[in-house]
Amino acid sequence: MYDKHELEAMAYSRLKKLAIIKAKQNKQKSSWVQSSNKNALINFLLHDGAKVPKAEPKTTPTTTPTTTKSEQPKAGGLEELITDMVMSRVSDTIEEGIGDALLTTESELVDTFQEEVKKLADKVDQKIETLQRPVKCFINDVETPEIEGLKHEKFPFVLKCLKIFKCVWLMGSSGTGKSYLIEQCAKALGFSKEDGTYEYLKGSAGVTESHMTGRMTFDGTFIDGAVARSFRNGTFLCLDEFDGFDANTGLVFNSVFDEQGILSTPNDRENPFVMKNENFHVAVASNTTGDGSDFSYVGRNQLDLATLDRLQAVKVNIDYDKNVERALTGEFTDLADVLWDLRTRCEDNSLNRIVSTRLFLSGQKWRLAGLTNAEFLDIITTDWTSQECDKINLSGLKGE
Repeated sequence: MYDKHELEAMAYSRLKKLAIIKAKQNKQKSSWVQSSNKNALINFLLHDGAKVPKAEPKTTPTTTPTTTKSEQPKAGGLEELITDMVMSRVSDTIEEGIGDALLTTESELVDTFQEEVKKLADKVDQKIETLQRPVKCFINDVETPEIEGLKHEKFPFVLKCLKIFKCVWLMGSSGTGKSYLIEQCAKALGFSKEDGTYEYLKGSAGVTESHMTGRMTFDGTFIDGAVARSFRNGTFLCLDEFDGFDANTGLVFNSVFDEQGILSTPNDRENPFVMKNENFHVAVASNTTGDGSDFSYVGRNQLDLATLDRLQAVKVNIDYDKNVERALTGEFTDLADVLWDLRTRCEDNSLNRIVSTRLFLSGQKWRLAGLTNAEFLDIITTDWTSQECDKINLSGLKGE
């Protein structure tokens, strides 16, 4: 309990807070506090809140300059200013909003406010951790050309690997952005599809040695192969789905990966071999590590140990980049949280399902079309068994 002299010495903002607390303790309205002058607040507190003054415009008491200055809210503490704003906004509805948890002391109010601010700050920090940031790469202290588009977190290392060895092997799950990452690095090194300096060959059982080194037609015309052409002209060669090539046919690449600098082209009568151009670069991408097919990637082949040996020093594991995935969802950041949760549940329950980066872009398109997250989950889990859905508690995830 304060006496009159103590109350008169208090700042105007503190008197308001004490009056609000007193009114709540007495189960009285507190909206009048914000429009009352200092004298009215003091009288209310001295009489133990027995009578609520009528709301009246705030006036500046005709006292000495020192007293007038003390009546204004102090701007020295951000916490005090924010607390005043909060109390002003909730004064009329605080009883309904917090019910039995009504704050009875000023310290409890400040502690609760600080706790809520900390929770909000933690959420902001979590969002910031996965925001896309500008990526600049320097090789031998020389900045590489800036490339447009989202960049995977491994972009600088892959680019450095290509600069040093002119060769790189990216391995990782489906939809992690390996092919796109290779193309970005190629552009940073001065190669592009538009000017014909970027060659692309996708691995499958149907790709033969003649597709790689060239073939002769029935009329004697020689058609150059993608690997030989890139090897000879010094362009960038991307070998996608590398573990899809036939193991024996893939031995052709041994000459491409090592330092021999020569490639056999037996179907070319005039030039039975080609020499390596110093500007030749090659990048391969695969979903497996060359050990063969598994339950997730059944169309893969085991790679020859001699081929794997040549790529040991340039292997890079490419995982899903949350930085890129959040950016792909655009304004629908809640969609990213849902898909990350779905991926975690699949991994924790050993489901043979892939929640790739592609789904984040597809989800954004569906959200722009008006679908909800729950409706999008229904689409991507249409072919899932009821047991799989139960394992990850899909209904619970949609409800969240």
